[in-house]
Amino acid sequence: MRLQGSTLAALLVSLLATLLPAHAAAGPLDPKIIPALLFSAGRVDSRNDASGVGNGFFLDANYTRTFLNGGVSYKNFGLKDDLANVYVGVGISNILQLQAGLSTQGGLVTRVRHDLNLPSLYDFFTGTKRNRYNTSLGTRMTLTFALEHYQNDDRQDNFHIGAGLLY
Repeated sequence: MRLQGSTLAALLVSLLATLLPAHAAAGPLDPKIIPALLFSAGRVDSRNDASGVGNGFFLDANYTRTFLNGGVSYKNFGLKDDLANVYVGVGISNILQLQAGLSTQGGLVTRVRHDLNLPSLYDFFTGTKRNRYNTSLGTRMTLTFALEHYQNDDRQDNFHIGAGLLY
């Protein structure tokens, strides 16, 4: 089943209304909700069949602010298959992000992303404001998962998993 843009938007709005009724009144730029800048790196795998470009590594920087997010990424699949992308999107903080962007290979790229940081999840759902300048390395460690689809070149479609630090 392939979801269209309007279906994804309706699903996201209903999920937001169900999960976050208290935060919805606060607005997307409420200073009580901590913005997050995440730098991550890890492994990227293109399609599993022979038509994919292979495996490699990625470097990524992503910023989230409650319901808005954006980022840049660099992926290397070998000497000739480098990708650089820029994204903007909507989502629920670092929990779920739906992003669209442009690639250096030309064309549109869409991405679904999740950043797993347990203290950040706890703070988001409870409305707790953590002192950003008094955090340990353990509260900054984050796992990143993303699934990308390239409009012009299915060979570039990939999944990546990595680790990063949340600021």
